This record gives sequence, C-alpha cells and structure tokens, in this order.
Amino acid sequence: MPGRPSRARPSGRCRRRARGSAAGPRPARAAGARRPDRGVRRATRRGADPALPLYQLADAQRSLGEQIQQLKDRLDTLHSELATGEDKDSALEQEIKAARDEIKGLYVESSSVKQQIDALKDDVAGVNSNVSGFRTFSGFFIATMILLLAVIFVLTIRR
Repeated sequence: MPGRPSRARPSGRCRRRARGSAAGPRPARAAGARRPDRGVRRATRRGADPALPLYQLADAQRSLGEQIQQLKDRLDTLHSELATGEDKDSALEQEIKAARDEIKGLYVESSSVKQQIDALKDDVAGVNSNVSGFRTFSGFFIATMILLLAVIFVLTIRR
C-alpha cells in the first residue's frame, strides 16, 4: 500500500534456514556458473513454449528498429527543413543587403538634391534682387519718359 512501510518477508528458502533445516547448507556453485533463467524454467513447468521470450524479444527488437527508422526519417526531414530554412535566411540576408545599399544610394542622392536646392535658393535670391533693382530702374525710366513727354507736350502747346 502506498504511504505504508512494507515489511520484507523472507523467501521460503530463507525461512527454512532460519528454522534450521536438516538438509544443511547447499554446495557452492563454481565461479562463473550461471543460474538458468527462472522465467524460462517456470514457463516450461507450466507447459508454455520456452522460446516465447525469444519471440517477444525479437518482436521488441523489430519494433525498436522500426521506431529508429522512423526517427531517422524524421531527422532527415528536419535536416532538409533546416537546409531550406538556411537557404531562405541567406536569400533574405541578400535582399536586406541590397535594400541597405539602395538606401545608402538614396541617401547620397537626397543629400546631392539638397545641395542643388540650396544652390537654387541662392540663385533665386540673386534673381529677386536683380528684379527688384530692375523694377526700380524701369520705374525711374518710365517716370523720366512721362516727364519728357509732358515737357514736349507743354512746349508744343505754347508755340
């Protein structure tokens, strides 16, 4: 039961020894001698096929082999997906590099356009000063012509 300490019970052989069996101690096995598989011994006592655990082991190995193959296939799929992802990443990096170069070119062009605009502002300011000077000069010239016409008209009438 969970939560309750379990008391270990001695196996039948240990109980007999504890009681002091008359048979005495068993003879020691030779070093390296192995005990036959108890599961196979029990299965043969019950009338089951002794090769059954071997068949189960073979089935388990086959299923593990299939699972390993599936994992290898999945790993190959992941490798191919990773390669396509890296290709997409490198293509995207190339596009970003091209966009950066284009932005640098546009920045250079915009700065040269700003310089041209500043030069045009200076030219327009020069033309404005020339036009205002011309207006003043032409105004004086027209006023002088009108005055001369008036003088000529007055002189013509007096005669």
